[in-house]
Amino acid sequence: MTTLAPLTSDHYERVARWLSRPPINRWLSGDWRDKETTATVVAIAVRNRKNRFFLVNHDGAPCGLVALSDVELTDKTAMAWYLLGEEGLAGKGITGAAVKQMVDNGFRELGLQSIYAWVMDGNIASMKLLEKVGFRKVGRIRASACLGNQQVDRIYFDVTPGDISAPSAEGPANPSGSA
Repeated sequence: MTTLAPLTSDHYERVARWLSRPPINRWLSGDWRDKETTATVVAIAVRNRKNRFFLVNHDGAPCGLVALSDVELTDKTAMAWYLLGEEGLAGKGITGAAVKQMVDNGFRELGLQSIYAWVMDGNIASMKLLEKVGFRKVGRIRASACLGNQQVDRIYFDVTPGDISAPSAEGPANPSGSA
């Protein structure tokens, strides 16, 4: 079972190790990419009121991180990002379940009305994860991220509460209201 818990100081070192791994941080924003991260840097990010970090646990063991950044309570929006720190758990749906829980919590607990994410062109697994959770592709910014020594596009996705309405007994929700 996959669960979320607010990230606390007893896990900052573990998260810093995950964020320091190139196979993980190569896909993240320039703040994290290609850098050694320390527990102090994680602590500073967690204390920022515009961020919400959650430790992902699978069967009771810490295995990843999901986060909302740039939380704007006035505009009711935030940016989602995530990572699976334990590579042996890849392909089990853990990160997707964690992102879904975080999105649901963002809508329910924070009152958000839109959550967005961006993915570097070429990160197919992350694109599929977002679409499976209910995000929709909404656009791209060309040559806006550096992957290795190459500029690549950022592909943007968003989700609103109506996009992930629970299916009824009669079938999937129809947000447009038409038959």
